[in-house]
Amino acid sequence: MNIRLSAEDRMIIFFRYLSLFLTSLMFLVTHTGPALVYKIPIILALGLLAHVFIAFFRSFRHKPHAMMASVTIEMLLILLLTICTGGYDSPFKLYSLNPILIAAGSLSYYFCWSLLAGYFAIFLGFCYFFYKSLDDTFASVLLENGNLFLALALTATFMQLLSKLRRQREEAEARTDEMLEHIKSLYHIVETSSEHDFMNIGQVITDYALKLTKLNKALFWFAGSSGGPSLVSRQTGWPPDEEENLFGELKKYEPEWRRQKEPIFRSFPGFGDLLMMPVRMSTRFVGVIGVKLEAHEGLEGRRWYIQQLMFLAELSAITLERHELSVTENRLIVTNEQNRIADEMHDSVSQSLFGIVYAAHSLKQSFRRMTPSQLEEQIELIHDSATKAAKELRITIYSLSSKKSGGPTWLGMVRSHLKSLSRLNDVEIVFKVKGDDFSLPYPYHKALFRIISEATGNAIRHGGAGNIEVELTLKPRWIGLAIRDDGIGFDTDLLWTRSEEGTSGLGMKNMQHLASSLGGDFQLSSNENAGTQILISIPVGVVELKNA
Repeated sequence: MNIRLSAEDRMIIFFRYLSLFLTSLMFLVTHTGPALVYKIPIILALGLLAHVFIAFFRSFRHKPHAMMASVTIEMLLILLLTICTGGYDSPFKLYSLNPILIAAGSLSYYFCWSLLAGYFAIFLGFCYFFYKSLDDTFASVLLENGNLFLALALTATFMQLLSKLRRQREEAEARTDEMLEHIKSLYHIVETSSEHDFMNIGQVITDYALKLTKLNKALFWFAGSSGGPSLVSRQTGWPPDEEENLFGELKKYEPEWRRQKEPIFRSFPGFGDLLMMPVRMSTRFVGVIGVKLEAHEGLEGRRWYIQQLMFLAELSAITLERHELSVTENRLIVTNEQNRIADEMHDSVSQSLFGIVYAAHSLKQSFRRMTPSQLEEQIELIHDSATKAAKELRITIYSLSSKKSGGPTWLGMVRSHLKSLSRLNDVEIVFKVKGDDFSLPYPYHKALFRIISEATGNAIRHGGAGNIEVELTLKPRWIGLAIRDDGIGFDTDLLWTRSEEGTSGLGMKNMQHLASSLGGDFQLSSNENAGTQILISIPVGVVELKNA
């Protein structure tokens, strides 16, 4: 497997080859040690071993024990080389910085210092017994080589500090990236929630409270609402038979929750220690979001949880407020459109029809006294009025219908969206349609567009697909949607069982929710390196009967 080199890897490799070049050069020009004919094979062997150990370290970077064994073996080989090529005077004694750098940057603190202490002790012991002169004492040898140990120790310390800072930065970046991914997917799933499943928004927020905090239990309790149906309180982690008691216990403190604006720590017998955050819209109190704290959590961990709950509370309030405003706006749009249609019908068709009715009534009263020519004239007048009324009615219908007036249709908007997606991502998207969407109610338009958008977006972003086929079948009583791609695919079992560890499963669950909200069936099939297929079947009219 080809592992991409980081800046740290490139720095260590550069230092390794540079130090090998310099020490080898010194080894060649000095008159001590073996003859030149033996020095060259030693240097070539060192170059080969350097390449081998670099490959080992890159392969074993996620296997600490294998990495420790490789570092230890390299250190022993360098120690043997140093002792055999002059001991104190060997140019390779500083070449030991290479495994020290690896140990300090990638392995544990204790292993690094144990390796350094062991190297120095063995090096000093062998040199003292085999290379000392008559006047040397152990203390003098120790002082003479103290600079070597000091250089190695300072290098190890610096590398460990650098490695610690790097790990902290990577952890912070990973946590930030993970949180941003959760935020983006949460925003997406909230934005694409239909009217039908928005009543379960508490479950979405609860699931994300667990994703952001990494805890095991969370809840979203909604206070009663005076206007319209109340949102459903949800919890994750507690047994289902405890849910009613949990929300009943929270309801006892509703007056206190309404007064609070700061995070609340409260211990409930049987439910544990909870951290809760009130959720407030600009007009009213909504409820509380809470998580169950673990016993070992310290102050710093609780601060992190508070930040996440404050964010979720604000996002929930904004989302709920936007939803209410959207519902109100939709009602106003419908009311205004109804009034506009009524005015238009009254000013045109209604007047013509009234004239026809009045003329027919007059003709009924007086046709016996009319001559044939007068009767024919009166009938012709009624005929002209009816023709005029039909024409005005046709004009009104055409102005209200985007299909008949030549305006943008729903299928046209879907086709335009897929065309833009294809151009922007250099992907071939084939859109096939069978049937007519003219009589399809708006909720179906909305859900189908979001499913198509989500599925094609996932195929491009996560699947790396080059070809996507969207086939839509529209019949009076049934809708069929098939979306196929040639992407990398995935294990569907892992998607449903471990989707909390990533965000790609959230889009699939959202599509499943959208299909089920219309009484439809959602089928997903995929295998690694074999593409993905989504089949959706929706009966038309189920939602209308359910809401009737």
